[in-house]
Amino acid sequence: MSLDTLILILLVGLTVMLVAGQWMAFALGVVGMLIMYLSKGVLGLQSLSSVVWNTANSYILIAVPMFLLMGEVILRSGASTYFYRGVVVLLGRLPGGLLHANIFSCAIFAAVSGSSVATAATVGTVAIPEMRKRGYDAKPLLGSLAAGGTLGILIPPSIIMVLYGALVEESIARLFMAGVLPGLLMAGIFMTFIAIQLMIYPHLAPARRKDAADRPPIIDVLHVFPVLGLLIVVLGGIYFGFTTPTEAAAVGAAGALVLAAGYGGLNRRVFTESVMATVKTTCMVTLIIIGAQILSAALTYSGVSRAVSEWILALGLSKWVFFFALVVLYIVLGCFVDGISMIYMTLPVLIPVIKAFGFDLVWFGIILTILIELGQITPPVGLNLFTIHAISGGRNFSDVVIGSLPYCLLMLFVILLLCFFPEIALWLPTTLRGKG
Repeated sequence: MSLDTLILILLVGLTVMLVAGQWMAFALGVVGMLIMYLSKGVLGLQSLSSVVWNTANSYILIAVPMFLLMGEVILRSGASTYFYRGVVVLLGRLPGGLLHANIFSCAIFAAVSGSSVATAATVGTVAIPEMRKRGYDAKPLLGSLAAGGTLGILIPPSIIMVLYGALVEESIARLFMAGVLPGLLMAGIFMTFIAIQLMIYPHLAPARRKDAADRPPIIDVLHVFPVLGLLIVVLGGIYFGFTTPTEAAAVGAAGALVLAAGYGGLNRRVFTESVMATVKTTCMVTLIIIGAQILSAALTYSGVSRAVSEWILALGLSKWVFFFALVVLYIVLGCFVDGISMIYMTLPVLIPVIKAFGFDLVWFGIILTILIELGQITPPVGLNLFTIHAISGGRNFSDVVIGSLPYCLLMLFVILLLCFFPEIALWLPTTLRGKG
């Protein structure tokens, strides 16, 4: 069968199945098996067993459930509430103090959970009642939570980075280190925007309460350090080469259990719910990966990947025109498809072209992660938007969308900075001692 026909089957098959509401894993796997059969016959299908086994048997992917468990235990044990109180005390003197606390708390819990939705839901559950009681305007309140939650997949450890690194065969440790400075930069830009916004429109936040500022409860500040300490142990082990990312994930999960026990929040219900949530998410991710790897193998064996790559290169696009087209592609996909599916749908075809244009795969991984973050707060399928709306206490969905819009522009600004100054992402990995 001709390559043109196979490409048509690929595009039409995926479109029809996704529009029909099929699971992403099922759609990717079925289309992959169809292309494999049409290009190689029954012999092609016989190779599927090795594809599934090699994918499910990946040592790197063991880090995914460990990082998920670490985040679930921290988030469900009540440690998040204590941490947020401490952050509120630390940042309460800034203009719109609790809005800054949202970003800072999301940045730290992002590093603990590695999940945007979990981060936004956890911080939002604690923050929204308190901030509504104090009289914060709904749009900046909900927007800061939805956007702050996106930091969960940029600041390491990040599930998306683990999956990206495994797919493109790049060091997970280098990707983690590359995400640190851009993640902190983005959090800083978010907080700078909030400060400027509140100086221009002071009515969006209540006046700072003098009595609370004069007598800060120091004991609350101490609750910031246990979570920070756990994060330092996990990332420090990777950075200094003491642990691989998989080993660091296991250390983090064990540390989360100890931390939860120290706060008195570790009981049978919390442990069971954490494990079950971890298993459900891991199963979902693993099935998507297996389905995507089947499709990737089919595209490789059939020659579709090579044909598409050669076609793109034959267009004669310049390096940055191609990059701009990629950004537009991922922005559009982010409005309809989740991040994991975006990675596995596109990279098997695009990675050869990205390499041919000379882009650093670590640097591109950070760019892609930011674009996936952007997709979390762009309608109609922005998961963070729906998460914050669900816990907003009856606010209009439009309030969440409007409040998040400025942060979409700020994310694009960070991508622009990374294009002009790639060292923001690449400087720290060059100092990396251990290899993941």
